[in-house]
Amino acid sequence: MRKKILFLGLIGLLAWGLVKILFFSGITQTPPAPTFRKATEPGFVWASAGEHYARGWLGEFLLGQHYRPVWTTPIKVPVLNLAQLKGGMRVGKLGGGQQTTSLSLIAPNGQTWVLRSLDKDPVNILPPFWRRTVFADLLRDQISASHPYGALVVSPLAKAAGIFHTNPQVVFVSASDSHIQPFKNRMGDKLFLLEEKYGDSARVWPQFKEASELVDSRVMLDRRFRYQNHRIDEKAFAQCRLFDLFIGDWDRHEGQWNWAAFSTDSVTYYKPIPKDRDQAFSLYQDGLLPWLLTRNFAMPKFSHFDYQVTNVKGYTINASFIDARALTSVTLPEFKALAKQLQAQLTDSVLEAAVRILPPAVYKLTGPDLVNKLKSRRQNLVAIATKYYRVLARHVIIPGTDEREKFVIKRLSNGQVQVTIYQLTSAGAVRNLYYQRLFTSHETKEITLHGLAGADIFEVTGKVEQSIKINIVGGLGEDIITDYSQVTSGQKSTIIIDTHEGNEIIWGPSSEDKTLKEDLSVHYFDREGL
Repeated sequence: MRKKILFLGLIGLLAWGLVKILFFSGITQTPPAPTFRKATEPGFVWASAGEHYARGWLGEFLLGQHYRPVWTTPIKVPVLNLAQLKGGMRVGKLGGGQQTTSLSLIAPNGQTWVLRSLDKDPVNILPPFWRRTVFADLLRDQISASHPYGALVVSPLAKAAGIFHTNPQVVFVSASDSHIQPFKNRMGDKLFLLEEKYGDSARVWPQFKEASELVDSRVMLDRRFRYQNHRIDEKAFAQCRLFDLFIGDWDRHEGQWNWAAFSTDSVTYYKPIPKDRDQAFSLYQDGLLPWLLTRNFAMPKFSHFDYQVTNVKGYTINASFIDARALTSVTLPEFKALAKQLQAQLTDSVLEAAVRILPPAVYKLTGPDLVNKLKSRRQNLVAIATKYYRVLARHVIIPGTDEREKFVIKRLSNGQVQVTIYQLTSAGAVRNLYYQRLFTSHETKEITLHGLAGADIFEVTGKVEQSIKINIVGGLGEDIITDYSQVTSGQKSTIIIDTHEGNEIIWGPSSEDKTLKEDLSVHYFDREGL
């Protein structure tokens, strides 16, 4: 506690010093109006992504150099012309999250595209009081840690890896464009990424012609937990997540994914579509203050794209919710195989060609360094995959669905536990195998099973000396839970969490009773990241 207080005190002193040195009076400063100049080639301008991120030597020492030279360097970009783009596009809704300004555009063929601002304003993630303090300025300044043109590089890398992706391009939105007059103050004379917005009908996109529809994570997860015939393509998601670690993209929460639904006669599988590659290649640890703030005891999720992945766990923080729900069955050998596949796909020529897409002036600043780091991280992908798997495997959450299932848990020798889930008919007869995985105690310390709704059956067997802790959360249905297992060390290894009424429970010598009389909150399972 004393160390934490000293740490926070040091941060406070540094912040106050920055008020005096860098940010004038401490009242949030509005970034200066962007400047640009017309290029000799008609329809193009020279403009920078964020010239206000320039700092002197002291500012860079305290706040980090990050990608400031990239943000402040002018590049030649085309001026957006909606009348000529994609056969003529009409303006849709102004949107964006708490940081990004976005504007949807609709093409005549029904495709929806989006303009997304390169520069961000994250101040709205702060409570209202803090938005007019130096902390807002500090937060704004750290946008310079992200690579403004990183998404351009990600696209060809994802294509080589067989991962769904957008195809962004950088454009200049002129304040004199009549189409954006209602949004002139927020969008005028700035650089934007123009890319596909995969949130509408699948049939308008050639790459999704086999898909029945495109949905967001909320819809996908709702269906996954309601119905046994709606499932996540977990290997495809694992491949995407390894790719995230490869490019240093730490911000992969559930809102950063869309899903393509592919239906067979019996099952609909959902394949991931990553979006919003704002944090690929980000550099958050090269200044004194950011270095302190990103320690493991502070905010380790803000990663630093380097030759090695030194903190795999940090990459799982923002993605922990979706990881826990979309990677329940992928084993270590499968993770290693996916890593080797990525190594084969991401050849030297692929990496070099992808980075060459950067604007020439930007390539001179960061291109060779990015290529060398990508090659180094590629060589270590199997080790990265192993560390990532071990983070995921420590506590595994295995949900059923709102339909009926039978969970069979077998405690085996050598600390192993086999979990098998069967689909049940309405009458309670076994219909099909739904899930199976073998766990080992040197990887997994805890398994939590969620029955959700439906009248489910849980059966635990096996007599062993030591075993993995099993949490059984029965859910809203009238369940049958039987613990015939015994852990001879005396460890309470089967934790039963349900209500007393409406359930049939047979306790074993290793069971621990956490049932409640009428409190339905005991069944709670967060399905959508609420």
